Parts: sequence; C-alpha cells; structure tokens
Amino acid sequence: MRQGATPDSPQFHTAMQAARKAVRLQPTLADARNVLADIYMAAGRYRESIEQCRKALEINPKNQAALYHLIQALRKTGDKKELPELLKRFAQLREKSTHDENERYRYKLVEDDRQP
Repeated sequence: MRQGATPDSPQFHTAMQAARKAVRLQPTLADARNVLADIYMAAGRYRESIEQCRKALEINPKNQAALYHLIQALRKTGDKKELPELLKRFAQLREKSTHDENERYRYKLVEDDRQP
C-alpha cells in the first residue's frame, strides 16, 4: 500500500488479503483493523471501512488513525451527522497526545563524565 499499489493491482489484492487474514486471526488487533479500513477506503468501499474503524475504536478508543479514517469515510458517504462530535474528539486526542509527548521530553537527565 505504501508503495502506491492501486486497487486493481495484484499488490493491492495481496495487501487486502493479508489485512483480512490478520483481522481473522486476531480480531482484537486494532492496528490490523485500521490497516484494513485504510485499504477499504482506497478501494472506495467506505461502509466496510467505517465498520472496521468502529471496531478498532471499540478496542482502543484513543486510536487516532482509526478515528481519522472514520471521519474520512463518513465524509465520503455523505453521512455527516456524527462529524462534529468526531472532529471534536479527534482534536482532543491530538491535543492530549501533543501534551503527553511534551511532558515526556520536558526533562532530560544528562550524565557528566568529568572527574571531580
């Protein structure tokens, strides 16, 4: 997919099969569901993408990628009634993620190798 496989290519078909198999083998793997949702989006299969995003978000409600793909898929279908709440939720997750990352790197320990 990252190499630019188009929906009608053998590589795309292989990617879809692999993602489906990953979901079938481990249904609680949110990242596999998110990959499958992305593949469905690229194929124009928006309803199936929405379904996978929702399942990924059931597993991990803080999954920003799944939330982003859900927003995109809903826009493509014209189903916009949920969008304001989803966009608000997405913005909150992004803000929290940025805050957490800033806090993690706020202080750094530096060792001084010089002898006293």
